[in-house]
Amino acid sequence: MLAISYMGTKRPLAPVVSDLATDCQDGACLDLFAGMCAVGQQLAPVRQIWSNDLQAFASLVAKTQFCSAEGAPDPVAVQLLLADAFYRQMGLMETEYANALTLERGALASADCDVLLNAFESRIFVANRIQAGAGTRHRLFSERYAGTYFGVRQCAEIDGIRWAIDTAVGDGELKDWCLVALCAAISRCANTTGHFAQPLTPKNSNLAKLINQRARSVWEEFTNALGRLSVFGTGQWRNQNRVFQADALSLMRDAEALAGVGLVYADPPYTSDQYSRYYHIYETLILYDYPAARGRGLYRDDRAVSSFSHSTKVRAAMDRLIASVRNIGADLILSYPSNGLLPSSREQIVGMIREYYGREPEIVPLVHSHSTMGASKGSATQQVVEILYRARVGNVAG
Repeated sequence: MLAISYMGTKRPLAPVVSDLATDCQDGACLDLFAGMCAVGQQLAPVRQIWSNDLQAFASLVAKTQFCSAEGAPDPVAVQLLLADAFYRQMGLMETEYANALTLERGALASADCDVLLNAFESRIFVANRIQAGAGTRHRLFSERYAGTYFGVRQCAEIDGIRWAIDTAVGDGELKDWCLVALCAAISRCANTTGHFAQPLTPKNSNLAKLINQRARSVWEEFTNALGRLSVFGTGQWRNQNRVFQADALSLMRDAEALAGVGLVYADPPYTSDQYSRYYHIYETLILYDYPAARGRGLYRDDRAVSSFSHSTKVRAAMDRLIASVRNIGADLILSYPSNGLLPSSREQIVGMIREYYGREPEIVPLVHSHSTMGASKGSATQQVVEILYRARVGNVAG
């Protein structure tokens, strides 16, 4: 499947989770914090995959991979469908933004850091003064993110592709696939450290990287991404999967909706960082709803907030999570690092599982690298012990 920048740690854990799931009870596996679906991909198509994520873009990735009725589209056919509308729109925007495009081309060609920095700061200033809902139709990225996360031309391409999708495709499964491919494209072009917490301020030390990123064509990356789209399992298998876009704890209270779930895999947030700030650009690209853009990160005003990332709320959130999984009669595989926000996490989690499942969990510790969100807290990665806890409802042999 597509590589989209996502600050998760599930991919190295996925094979171990899959092994642990083998001995769990039958029924669908609910991936409660699905992210980029690493665990679902590992389990597919052995059991049904029900995916949940509060982020719209993550839910859309799960929907296309695990619930597609028709499978991935033909990339050549999609390009032919979109090309005319895209190039017509680009022609209009090249005229509209002629001065900004000329300035950008000159600055990139001469590696003029001062010009790029001035444009960067002025665009942040302007974007912060745009009200929610305001803006020119299909100029969202050009008006809010040009010169910061992306170049002027790149934003015109993003808006142009989005125009082509909305006019030539309309709503439906094909639109979903196109948006996923566009997310992959902007991931390749972004001026960031690998996530969208904040664009990189132009400096002599990172100028070569910025120029390289600005040289990438969003349209080319988009068409390349179309060729990498894929689904998992058969159509019959995908037809029985489900995707939710909900707060995890709220979803777990809906026992009726979760009837048929035999196993829950939970990988909740583990730091005080609110994860939504790392993915807000993807969210805006999917929703295309003209949000306010605030601060140097140009964040949406309605970013999701997780109780698992609050030091005063994390214990209660973890307790509710474990209790609610047991309440629906499902087995639980929980991953949480030894240095997570929950203090003395191993002792506390073991105690909670013992309370609700009537026995201590099986524990599998794994040493691997955790991201520290682009070195916001020192080194970009650090070695930690990730602990997998497995709690089963049925009798445990031996």
